[in-house]
Amino acid sequence: MTDPAKHICRVGTARIDYQGRVGQRVLNTTVKSGTGLGGVFAPTRKMVMASKQNMISWQTYVEQYTALMRQRYQANPTAFLEALSSDELIVCCYCKDTHATTKHCHRYILVEILEKVAAHHGIGFEAIGEVRSSR
Repeated sequence: MTDPAKHICRVGTARIDYQGRVGQRVLNTTVKSGTGLGGVFAPTRKMVMASKQNMISWQTYVEQYTALMRQRYQANPTAFLEALSSDELIVCCYCKDTHATTKHCHRYILVEILEKVAAHHGIGFEAIGEVRSSR
């Protein structure tokens, strides 16, 4: 990794079918199929199902996901720093692009969390929004 003081991690979001471009790290952050580093950032199946079935409010989901990420960060800060060591990180899931309307998707919460982790560690950070395949 380059000097953290000079490194800037650009972080975006995309649908699960996003293939990525050269120089991007694309992470599947879904509970359904996320593995490895991507799996660290996946919500739990219980959270996803409760949200889909309208058993919890969006605010409750945000609180639960944030608490889960805090727990995972405390247990494995290296995973968060590894993700932030990327020049361009794209976090993916199955949700449609909801950012312009409701923001009801964990990947938007994750971008905010990663921004806070980056600031805490003195890593440059730039949110680049939703990216799409160039097809």
